Amino acid sequence: MDEFDRRCNFVRWCGCIGAGALLLACPTREPSGGGEADATGSSGIVVTGADASGPKLDLGADTGVDGGVGEGGTGCDSELFGSAAVPPNVLIVLDRSGSMQDEIGGGTKWDIARQAIDDLTAAHATDVRWGLMLFPGLDQSCNDGAECTAGTVFIDPAEDTAAMISSFLDAADTCMFGTPIAENLDALVDYAGLEDTEHDNYILLVTDGMATCNDPVPSVTTLRMEDPEIQTFVVGFGSDVDPDQLDAMAQAGGTALPGDPKYYQADDANALEMAFADIAGSVLSCVFVLDEVPPDPEELYAFFDMMQVPRDPTHTNGWDYDPTTNTVTFYGAACDSIKNDAVETVNLVFGCPELPPAG
Repeated sequence: MDEFDRRCNFVRWCGCIGAGALLLACPTREPSGGGEADATGSSGIVVTGADASGPKLDLGADTGVDGGVGEGGTGCDSELFGSAAVPPNVLIVLDRSGSMQDEIGGGTKWDIARQAIDDLTAAHATDVRWGLMLFPGLDQSCNDGAECTAGTVFIDPAEDTAAMISSFLDAADTCMFGTPIAENLDALVDYAGLEDTEHDNYILLVTDGMATCNDPVPSVTTLRMEDPEIQTFVVGFGSDVDPDQLDAMAQAGGTALPGDPKYYQADDANALEMAFADIAGSVLSCVFVLDEVPPDPEELYAFFDMMQVPRDPTHTNGWDYDPTTNTVTFYGAACDSIKNDAVETVNLVFGCPELPPAG
């Protein structure tokens, strides 16, 4: 197989927060012995916008990609394979102290928080590995526990846990064992579910009160110093939180917001949902694993919405390929564009620095 045929056999696509594709652009070539050209231009697979169920694949009018080359296709013996962004681990750490039964914005804080978590995990069921920890209390009904005692991780971060989390929260309850934030976070320092070197690791802490035992800021600092690093997002729900304490936690956790407050403050259902949506966008991955090693990594090219993104080996702003992990990673403002949903289509092209024509 010559270089032309080898390139024309290499077509991959990868889903992402907006959409993505790893495409092959096949050059025109006269067949050996003369006659009609094998291909009259470039073509490929285009992945268009994603929703909660995942990216939608649009093969276009004449790609001819269906286990081989169809009539009117590229003339290449193309084959489509799967590849995807690397989802992060996010452990939701939910306060279920007795004050979560207080009314706020049309319902109890407990009911609003459970619904918001249902919506969050369902919306990002495939691009985040969700887990669930409740505190205080050691069992689902919160009958077993004690003051200043950590809660329990009931669901480890893993793929496809949204339905499990929803079902568990439906039957969970609150209790009167205080708000042991520090003790709860301390219990996660050596937690295996967040010692994952293949995925980013985060804690999403939701609390409606002040820590009733030890200072939680050193606990967040310790988590941040773990290897791999564990960052902590902090959401204060209602007016009974300690803003100074939560500000310090967000700063120590590496997730401080610009301005004031540094943490996410939510005083009703809408604000809580908005906080969750922003956090979900922040954790979405800029790393994409390819199923097969490119024949020549120097012939990979990246595009955001038809505009080429430069390759940047300094990892400041752009993208780079890591042959040891067979991944493409976006950095700096390029990564921010993916996380902020500012990019509708991400294309990775192998072969030449231009996108195939539409249709």
